[in-house]
Amino acid sequence: MGAVAETPGFGERVRAFLSSKIPTASDLRVERCERISGGFSWEIFRIEASWRAGGERRAASYMLRMAPEGGVLEPYDAEREFRTLEAVGAAGIPVPSVHWLEKDASVLGAEFYVMDYVPGEVPVPWDQALASDASRAEPMHRQFVEVVAAIHRLDWRAAGLDFLGVPHEGTGAALQEIEHCERVYERASSQTYPIVGEVLRWLRANAPSTDRITLVHGDCRVGNFIWRDGRIAAFLDWERAFLGDPMADIAWTRSPGLSGWSAIDGAMGAYYEQQSGIRIDETRVRYWSVLEGLKAFLIGLTALTAFTEGRGHDLRLVTIGRMAHLSLPTLLEATG
Repeated sequence: MGAVAETPGFGERVRAFLSSKIPTASDLRVERCERISGGFSWEIFRIEASWRAGGERRAASYMLRMAPEGGVLEPYDAEREFRTLEAVGAAGIPVPSVHWLEKDASVLGAEFYVMDYVPGEVPVPWDQALASDASRAEPMHRQFVEVVAAIHRLDWRAAGLDFLGVPHEGTGAALQEIEHCERVYERASSQTYPIVGEVLRWLRANAPSTDRITLVHGDCRVGNFIWRDGRIAAFLDWERAFLGDPMADIAWTRSPGLSGWSAIDGAMGAYYEQQSGIRIDETRVRYWSVLEGLKAFLIGLTALTAFTEGRGHDLRLVTIGRMAHLSLPTLLEATG
């Protein structure tokens, strides 16, 4: 658990925050304030609260997502993810309902936001028993494709998502993400990686023209949705969302080691095209596989830098960094 969450009185500070946001509540109690293991991007807490209102006792379950001291997505921006969830939820995408955003770090020690707790199963890519059980895996896979298609169909202008940054026409979607990678590389790296320079040059020289800008989730895979009662109850982890080429999401679903059995290709690729009205362009998918591979390396580099500089103390940051460095030769090879 991070030092912020271990601060004495953390649960009481959460109670005080909830009391300020539910003014009609009296005798508000926090019966549970527990750090949830898993995930590498935010510190996540499950909150069970109850209070008295209108002569009866009411209860609610929340998830509190708080920026860590040091992590894989530095610099953190709770408002960006909060607004994204708010917009896509209003547009009908299954996500947890968000309630409150707090940018003032003095409240709990870091910026955070609160959303509903959504019960259910979170399937993981390495669950071979699930992957081999067609009666379970196939319905999940189909609904996963349906949600990805719905994300790409979403009218992002009407949803007010232009704050994510609108790329210009043509190669703008690719170039915008390359520039993002360059900023992350400059901030996170204390040394030069010649392979990264070669990959960046290749990406600029081969940037494809995108005929349709959509909302891109940025982390589409098994492990990022909650399954309940035969349905996807909530699509999670929107911190990497951006406006760009939908082929970026298609490429990510095929990412070795992450996608598991959720790849959008073959019959599921055809189903995606039917559901989204977007043709899968394999040339662009290959390009975005390289760009998304570079992003994955930079996440690992950011994690390792946070650990070595003493801003993050979770040993998983070292593991992520090591795995990212081992992927560099494969990334260069993918550029030809």
